[in-house]
Amino acid sequence: MSSARRSLDTLAVHAGSPRPRVLGAIVTPVFQSAMYEDDGAGVYHDIPYIRLNNTPNQIAVQRKIAALEGAEAAVVAASGMAAITTALLTVLRSGDHLLVQDSLYGGTHAFVTHDLETLGISYSFIASDDPSSWEAKLRPTTRAVYVETISNPLMRVPDLEAVVAFARRRGLVSMTDNTFASPVNFRPVERGFDLSLHSGTKYLNGHSDVAAGAVVGAEGLVLRVKQKLDHLGGSLDPHACFLLERGMKTLALRVRRQNESAGTLARLLAEHRAVSRVHYPGLPGIPDTTAPRGSSTAWAAC
Repeated sequence: MSSARRSLDTLAVHAGSPRPRVLGAIVTPVFQSAMYEDDGAGVYHDIPYIRLNNTPNQIAVQRKIAALEGAEAAVVAASGMAAITTALLTVLRSGDHLLVQDSLYGGTHAFVTHDLETLGISYSFIASDDPSSWEAKLRPTTRAVYVETISNPLMRVPDLEAVVAFARRRGLVSMTDNTFASPVNFRPVERGFDLSLHSGTKYLNGHSDVAAGAVVGAEGLVLRVKQKLDHLGGSLDPHACFLLERGMKTLALRVRRQNESAGTLARLLAEHRAVSRVHYPGLPGIPDTTAPRGSSTAWAAC
């Protein structure tokens, strides 16, 4: 059965697993090896080596993530920030300009505001809920637009459809950090984004026992990210890959329950006289916190 015909629950359990099974094992074994025999037929980036992100555990977890997002390919990294920084450095070079959401995860904000400038890359913040203002921030050197599906920590939701349309109209690479939504609530590549990014430390893994990141998208673009990651060295080790793959088997079950619980808590808190404001996508009447069309109507408030 093709991935397109399987439910998300089934993909979470079975997608990416080695076929045929390794010695009949229903769980992908941990291949605790940095080096592998090489037949000499490939180019440098194809040499089987853990830093080149192509060993058995890396391949298995990358295929599962790609299947869950409905994308052609994925590459995993040693952390969410390794995935974010590598993806940005893949699509940007000295002299380029980035449009970036004005409400960002602190690590991403620090990288954009402190590190990109030292590399000769400029940026402008955009109001994520005001697409009419984006055009004025464009420059001839603008190459990409970066948002978060649900921002960390204020949980603001950009006009995601407008981001995709704007990027296509202007020939920009569209990127979104999909960590807080997870593939259960939103699949950016299916909605037109060029790259979907994750901190696998959070919902994907779900057990608070691994740091990991992922970049998801079209095969050609993800290959470019992988090759940049090969050089930067932020590879994910086999045991972390094993833990991430194991965690994703229950992703759909966990996130749906988290959606339900978080929605209940948000409504109770919003009605409590001691609470002045609740930051939660899905509560009615709150600007910039409306779930995008085609997504789950309830978001997990993590």
